[in-house]
Amino acid sequence: MELREYLNVLEAREELRVVKAPVDVSLEVAEILRRVAKGGPALLFTNLKGFPGWRLVGNLFSKEDRLLTALNVSKLEDAGSRLVSLMRGPPPLTLSDKLRTLGQVLDAGKVTPKKGKPKWREVELTLEQLPALKTWPKDAGRFLTFPVVITKDPDTGIHHAGVYRMQIMGERKAGMHWHVHKRGANYQQKRWEREEPVEVAVAIGVDPALAFTAVAPVPEGLDSYLFAGMISGRPMKLSEGPTTGLLIPSDAEVVLEGRVPPNVFEVEGPFGDHMGYYTPPKPFPVFELERAYVREDPIFHATVVGHPELEDGVLGKGVERVFLPLIRTIFPEVVDVNLPKYGLFHGLAIISIRKRYPGQAKQVAMGLLGVGQFSLTKIVVVVDHDVNVHDLNQVMYAVASTVDPQRDVAILENCVADELDHASVGERVGGKMIVDATRKLREEVGREWPEPVAPDPEVARLVDERWGEYGIEG
Repeated sequence: MELREYLNVLEAREELRVVKAPVDVSLEVAEILRRVAKGGPALLFTNLKGFPGWRLVGNLFSKEDRLLTALNVSKLEDAGSRLVSLMRGPPPLTLSDKLRTLGQVLDAGKVTPKKGKPKWREVELTLEQLPALKTWPKDAGRFLTFPVVITKDPDTGIHHAGVYRMQIMGERKAGMHWHVHKRGANYQQKRWEREEPVEVAVAIGVDPALAFTAVAPVPEGLDSYLFAGMISGRPMKLSEGPTTGLLIPSDAEVVLEGRVPPNVFEVEGPFGDHMGYYTPPKPFPVFELERAYVREDPIFHATVVGHPELEDGVLGKGVERVFLPLIRTIFPEVVDVNLPKYGLFHGLAIISIRKRYPGQAKQVAMGLLGVGQFSLTKIVVVVDHDVNVHDLNQVMYAVASTVDPQRDVAILENCVADELDHASVGERVGGKMIVDATRKLREEVGREWPEPVAPDPEVARLVDERWGEYGIEG
């Protein structure tokens, strides 16, 4: 599903509004997007001051049901289940088992990337001619806020697509804000160690499943195009970049090919990021544009970030739901996960588990803190399986009724911290907190845990039956 098809679906559902009034990409568009971000419609701006011939779309994912449409599922966990389906079930010993497994393999083949004919064509275009947004007053300039940055592992050939903001610094130069913990920076290091530039393609306006994939923490070693196909049930259509040789979405609205030369840095920022504060200026690698391609009547995709709730909060919850089946594969005792929108992705995670033995809550928390991008999480609260992690009142009750801070709160020092976390004790280094809010076993407290209060079941049944007789309601 290319971006234009997705917009047609949203329009048919009356979830797309076309803004024909003239608007300024410097601050005005961002202000409009923020005001309707929380559950509001996607917006298509068709009259951008100073950028004739361009359209701009934002708030594509400001409602969860749009993610369901993008991934072609009825619930987001189903997208994650597609990823783990081949790992489940007994080994195929019988003929019927082998036929079942063969069917799964054939299904997987249907979502592998396909070769497509590019719908974009080369044009004379500078970065400054793109309708990129300035989103906050003290931002250093205009930024590409939803660029799908495509790189390739020089060792394996695996492609990675990630969203890294890019500050426009001139006609053919932009900052590349990939963090040391991300795969783009990993591939950069591999290239730079060989004194080679990083070949980069930037796609703007892509299949919404690929856009989601570029935000998600795709596990190392898994190709982003394959991941996007597996979670959406459809193959990504790709074309070879004429300059970089990278595989690029055939239906992208805009494609920028270029390189990140070794050991070249320029100061990037400030930028108002998802933490709700300005990221201070800091040197980052530089993307140098070589060739540009656009579709006819192109649509520029942008987003705005800042203090919650904005579109990125919906994407974060989508990541939570899609990756839950994967988390359960690694930690079978996990029942549910909540990454609250106001927890800012890496700030807070609430986990419920089926507890069987002493110390299990801390074991699961520490295990998760060692897995991929989960390692950037600051606070993990673990509760029992019968606590609804999405009901913060239930979570607070669990914390208040089961936690002794001296025993059940663990502070870990000098751990990995998010690059954007201004509260950490050092740059990319900070503390973690684990809160064990599960009911304690005898081995953990040296005595039996008290029995919780509960109504007499017979009396409760009787009251249910006679409720209308009491005259309380109405």
